[in-house]
Amino acid sequence: MAMIALFTVAASLPALAVNTEAPQALATSAVESEAAQSLSFSSMASARIQRDGFTVTDIPKPASYTEPASDGKWASLDQSQLTAQGWALPVLGRITSPFGPRPDKPVAGVGDYHNGTDIAAPCGQPVFAATGGTVVDSGYQGSYGNWVLIDHGGGVETGYAHNSKVLVDAGQSVAAGDVIALVGSTGSSSGCHVHFETRVNGTRINPETFMSAQGVSLG
Repeated sequence: MAMIALFTVAASLPALAVNTEAPQALATSAVESEAAQSLSFSSMASARIQRDGFTVTDIPKPASYTEPASDGKWASLDQSQLTAQGWALPVLGRITSPFGPRPDKPVAGVGDYHNGTDIAAPCGQPVFAATGGTVVDSGYQGSYGNWVLIDHGGGVETGYAHNSKVLVDAGQSVAAGDVIALVGSTGSSSGCHVHFETRVNGTRINPETFMSAQGVSLG
């Protein structure tokens, strides 16, 4: 099973909380919030490992992120793997290109301003819906490659690009943590990763800031 070196997801298992905030309120708080929060799994047993004289804690990854189900398909996340606000980490990986200016373009055909956050992960790993909504776009979209766009209501949308395979269709309803695609390197891409976008009323905003307001650290 492919794992990502030197990457740890830290998180806390909220109770089965119900998000009572309207999507627009979530969007507003996301734009205003800069405080990073983390998604962790505190109920999992931690293994203490000795490395070079230092003791570190290795937190096991939830099975949905690392192991296919018994039928060979990836399992969706369960309620315990969502934040209290009802949001999920879209892919288990590490940030390789943040939102904002990027004078050194990684590949031809891309702009010098990055409108999303790139999260590197092994090709074939599952991509999860960040929260519930309706798929409004699904298919090949030029430099985005295989692309999924989800409308969450209240002007909030999330996008997922460069997938090797898309598993949902336009018009389909999805829940937070549903598997919507598999990581790939289609379109204008230099390697296996997900280009993750967050949009509020059509404007692309910093995904790290937005997701932090929902209780999720992208990495």
